[in-house]
Amino acid sequence: MYHRTVNILQYKQTTCITQRPGTSISLDSICISITLNSDILTMFRVTLQTVNCKTTWEGTFHFTYEVDFGGGGICNSPGSSVVACQEPGSVYVDNQVFNMYFGKCVDVTTSVNLKIRFQCMGTWTDPNGNIFSGLTDIGRDQYRERFRCMLTRNDQQYADNSRYYALSRWAECSTLKSPYDGPYRLRMWPAYIGSLGVAVYGTQLVTPSCNFPRNFTGTWFTTAEFDSDVIINATHIYFKTKLDMYTFRESVFACQQNRDSRYLVTAVTIGRCEVDYVCFDFMPRHHSIIRWRMSKPYRLSSWEMSIPNYMERKFRQACTWSSFTLNRDDTNWKYYTFILNPPAPVPCPIGGRYNFTQIGLPEEKYVTRVRGITERPRHMIDCHQYVSEFKSCDDNPKKILVDAEYCATLDHTGKPIGEYEIADRELNCVGYWLEDMKSYMITYDMEDAVSAFRCWVYERRDWRDMYLSRAIRAACNPLQTAYSKDASEGASLALVLKESERLWDSCPQRYDTGANPYLKEMLIYVLDDAVSLSSCAWKLAPLLYFLLRLMI
Repeated sequence: MYHRTVNILQYKQTTCITQRPGTSISLDSICISITLNSDILTMFRVTLQTVNCKTTWEGTFHFTYEVDFGGGGICNSPGSSVVACQEPGSVYVDNQVFNMYFGKCVDVTTSVNLKIRFQCMGTWTDPNGNIFSGLTDIGRDQYRERFRCMLTRNDQQYADNSRYYALSRWAECSTLKSPYDGPYRLRMWPAYIGSLGVAVYGTQLVTPSCNFPRNFTGTWFTTAEFDSDVIINATHIYFKTKLDMYTFRESVFACQQNRDSRYLVTAVTIGRCEVDYVCFDFMPRHHSIIRWRMSKPYRLSSWEMSIPNYMERKFRQACTWSSFTLNRDDTNWKYYTFILNPPAPVPCPIGGRYNFTQIGLPEEKYVTRVRGITERPRHMIDCHQYVSEFKSCDDNPKKILVDAEYCATLDHTGKPIGEYEIADRELNCVGYWLEDMKSYMITYDMEDAVSAFRCWVYERRDWRDMYLSRAIRAACNPLQTAYSKDASEGASLALVLKESERLWDSCPQRYDTGANPYLKEMLIYVLDDAVSLSSCAWKLAPLLYFLLRLMI
């Protein structure tokens, strides 16, 4: 006898044994025929004790189903769904029951339009790892049809977050052998509460009622989470976060109200019933970058919904400036970043040709990468000097070329002789800006094994020298400066640049602090005429003095 739950008992039994005259029967001799492979029978409690459904179901799901009789096939109807949601503050039995909707498919004869309201009887796990659940069909009177058994497993690993279930037709569990073998075979996916097609709690809350800026539309990479894809359209923001190799979490944010740069949205995790209100504070988009902050989540209670202007009240609560401070001891504003993926390159804020010195761990430094079997494919070239090269020139100002070992030898005309020189890294500039008096730059390198997007902090020390610090990933640490070089400050590598433009390089210096990233690309400044000769001479005097000092 096995006590599974407060509502379910299971047992195994032997066949009847007749005692012959002159023989004795013991308990061991009778029960010896019961083995691990013996059939197990299930008893369901007629007068149920209430059990919370959280161990069986929690959330919203879409499913396909197939039955083992009558032919047909797999029915994939948009109306097939499971809704196991508890309304906030409810004192009713909605945490003890759930609704299962079967949708009909035209091409599957065994499909039906049916709504079943199940009451949960408990869940248990057998020694083989099979997870069983007892269910009661509240709409049935006959005990044979009233009670059901369901089987699944936790070790199912599918890339689309799906899971298989087997459901019995009658009040028995012995017909369920595996999640793929049973009278009813179901495959379930987490579903968005706004796409179920049935009226459940929260459906009316996630209907969008405002629009995001038009230039936000697209596919983005976010620095707020480790491995997430973001899709933004006119009314929704969709997050897909990879949790491990086989599972991921999806979240949907629907625009409700906006004022200035703040947008009140409803936040729903796909497959869950909870509806939260959060506020996004967006900076205007520049280049391929959107900077944003998110407030703390807030729930909408039943008494708040009875107030006519509950949305305005919720906006004031979620979008107040104090809501963006998640930690009261850390009041600094922290912006996360959306990066267009794939990005649209922009002219780099740093231009010119430089030699560089690397400071950091050996495995983080740039090294020579020759595509081929030879280390230096420079045939018939006598190279006398190898230098490092960091350049962004006028022929393609949207790229930064990094070469750890460049042949700097020139011919008799002053032109480089290294015709086989190929840069080790090609960094595409995605965007740049100035924040907290530090200049930030985002680059994209699809061959980077750590992160395709990298954040840099850069600073110009004088006319010819610059300092750069490369972050570990796509986000820069608030402690990181242009001089940072180790992981304690969020950096992986530091570069010291020294200007080294030659005669035929055609690679003039270019520098932009990012103080105004909304200016048009490659802005040309035109100097006006001087009002008078004296004023012109007075303005040019410092420049002439500086040039004379250089000539001396």
